[in-house]
Amino acid sequence: MTHGPDIETAAKVIAENVVSAFEREQEGAEFHPTACEAIVSVLVRSLLAIMPTTSSDVLAGACNRGLDDVVGAAGLVSPRVEAVDPEDGSVTMRAE
Repeated sequence: MTHGPDIETAAKVIAENVVSAFEREQEGAEFHPTACEAIVSVLVRSLLAIMPTTSSDVLAGACNRGLDDVVGAAGLVSPRVEAVDPEDGSVTMRAE
């Protein structure tokens, strides 16, 4: 499978939405811009491994694996991605 620009753009939109939702769940605590870029990069890689897909559960699972890789490794408790809308990339989080 090749990753075209549309898939890469969709993965980046989802990844940025996950980071934004994560920050909101942490009561407004924002990541440093460098950390934000690193987290988005890890999430994009996780998403590209399973894309293209229209399954919200598969997209959410990839996001959660990416969060585990970076946020969990830093010792932070991470809210989980419950759902990802494959049409617009919007994300629903749930507290762990």
